[in-house]
Amino acid sequence: MSPRLRLPVLPRHSIRTRLMVWNMLTLAVLLVALGIVALHLVRTIMLASIDRELTKRAMRFAEQADLREPPPPGSPRPQAKEKPDPSRSDSGFDRPQIIDLHGRVLSPPDAGAPWDARASEAAAHGDETLSTITAAGYPFRVISRSFPPGRPPQGVVQIPYPLAEMNRALTGLGRALLLLLPFALLGAAAGGYLLTARALGPVRRMAQVAGRIGAQRLSERLPVAGKDEFWHLAGVINSMLDRLEDAVRRERRFTADASHELRTPLAIIKANTSLCLSGSPSPAHLLRSIKAIDGAADSMAHLAQDLLLLARSDAGQLVRQQVELPAGDLVREAVKRTSRPERLRVQIDVADPSLCVVGDEDELVRVFTNLLENAQRHTPADGSICAGVERREGMARFTIADTGVGIAAEHLPHLGERFYRVDAARSHADGGAGLGLAIVKSIVTAHGGRISFESSPGAGTKVCVLLPARPGA
Repeated sequence: MSPRLRLPVLPRHSIRTRLMVWNMLTLAVLLVALGIVALHLVRTIMLASIDRELTKRAMRFAEQADLREPPPPGSPRPQAKEKPDPSRSDSGFDRPQIIDLHGRVLSPPDAGAPWDARASEAAAHGDETLSTITAAGYPFRVISRSFPPGRPPQGVVQIPYPLAEMNRALTGLGRALLLLLPFALLGAAAGGYLLTARALGPVRRMAQVAGRIGAQRLSERLPVAGKDEFWHLAGVINSMLDRLEDAVRRERRFTADASHELRTPLAIIKANTSLCLSGSPSPAHLLRSIKAIDGAADSMAHLAQDLLLLARSDAGQLVRQQVELPAGDLVREAVKRTSRPERLRVQIDVADPSLCVVGDEDELVRVFTNLLENAQRHTPADGSICAGVERREGMARFTIADTGVGIAAEHLPHLGERFYRVDAARSHADGGAGLGLAIVKSIVTAHGGRISFESSPGAGTKVCVLLPARPGA
């Protein structure tokens, strides 16, 4: 089998080359169009000047012919004499003609036919006509006019004007434009090269900086200068890099924290299994090891469920069911599901029993369960917790307030971040993995709501959840 033939890959043209080519093509088309228009305008102006000159000469000739008396019937027609005109050519084909009303040339005697028979016939009926003819290979402009002026026509005078000089001038002008076209295109190419190099300079610098940006150098940003489109593009890319850097930082922190949280239960499992496998443990030691392993497995399972829910939140897969739910029932169900309902009684205040929200019942109940468990965890036994529900400007407003230890102001902006703990030294039994408020925030956001925190050390904490309300029975 013969080796497979590989065709060469043609290099793509740069933007600079394409801009230069398109600029040259556009300029060439414009120059050709302008040259054609210029030639047409020059020809029109020159013809208008020749027509004015012919009109003056015809009027003078008609006035001179009008000075003579009309000839008697049957006698030869008088010939009008024209003053010498230095602008005439000496080719011998530019002499004026006097033509009777029947189309016969009376002067000069050696002329065989009128310069323009149709124009002569029209002029015999009183119409002055300007026409362009070719005689003996030369172009002429001819005026046909009846005489005498102001009286019934007695004859027609035709005066030609040679156009050879005008055509030679127009040909020379056209050649000059064609000769200048390549120089104009070369000048446009040189100017386009310099201008595109200057205009695309920011793109080259942006490409150089972007080539250095990687996973380990996400903090570097594109240079921003000026107020043009490249400035706007650099700003948009820098904003994207900011979001990307923040996402990578959160992902790295998330991975590190998840690994840290899994390390503790795995260490407990490993330690207890090693203890059981070494020697012959007593039934009491074996039972304690099994309970410790079971508790560690529960912690890992709970952490895995929380991570799975957050992953679904990132993928936009929350709110799988859209059901109309009474707002007060959500809070009551959350109170029932709290892990230690007997430790601290929760006071429930529902201002509007008909207030309803739309969403996934399990997810919304979990929101208030997490908030209530968090409040119970940090409120002493002699404290109090109050859960309120009311309508506020078309929204269902849920508030959970406790009289616990409170939270310092510097921690409030970070509440809801994954694996964030107000007190990093708290144990897992007391503080959890730091995912509860992150889950709450993700579910509330997925339902089109928002959450806020108010707290101060020693004065308790108040959590406010706003969800879109819908009136219900």
